[in-house]
Amino acid sequence: MKTTIFDFVRDYIYIILGIMCVLIIGVIYIVSTSRVRVRPNSVIETANVIYTHEEETPLLPSIADEPEEADQTIIVHIVGEVNNPQVLELPYGARVNDALQMAGGATEYADLSRVNLAAVLRDAMQVVIPAVGEDIVDVFIYDGTQPAAATGLVNINTATATELQTLPGIGPARAQSIIDLRESMGGFSAIEDLLRVSGIGTAIFEGLRDMVIVN
Repeated sequence: MKTTIFDFVRDYIYIILGIMCVLIIGVIYIVSTSRVRVRPNSVIETANVIYTHEEETPLLPSIADEPEEADQTIIVHIVGEVNNPQVLELPYGARVNDALQMAGGATEYADLSRVNLAAVLRDAMQVVIPAVGEDIVDVFIYDGTQPAAATGLVNINTATATELQTLPGIGPARAQSIIDLRESMGGFSAIEDLLRVSGIGTAIFEGLRDMVIVN
């Protein structure tokens, strides 16, 4: 009796199905393993997720958001009862004591009780270290024209725009913003209210906080 292909399939159906299952499993295995093969030096995404596209990189606080003044230097002139009166270049935010030490320190005749050594310096400031008993009204002189009190303190509730501009980091625009906010609030209750002024960030505030008061 002649055997047809249908008879062959019928007799060996289970063997054929088994072979087909093996082939299918083999194809699935090959496809799945090929997906994890990567070229050398390529990036594999894992549970830790390494972003490779700039737009997917999480945004982090940047130091670039800080005011530019933080990277600048200032020039001050220290005179009077110091061992080496001179013009100094100092980093932004430096204190009077920093300038005094760079100038060789105070002489034995200096009256440091009249100087706020913790006051923050500003560009073009002249610092006068007085002698004991010497009659000097202005210890800090700004820009050669704008005097400040010997304490170096500015009352932000009463200061004019010109007086506010004697503070480090405060120009005409920021001075007017301080006055506008002060008037809208009916006066400041604390020096920290300056942080609510547009353009005044943490760096500028820290640079002037020891030079202002609220009364």
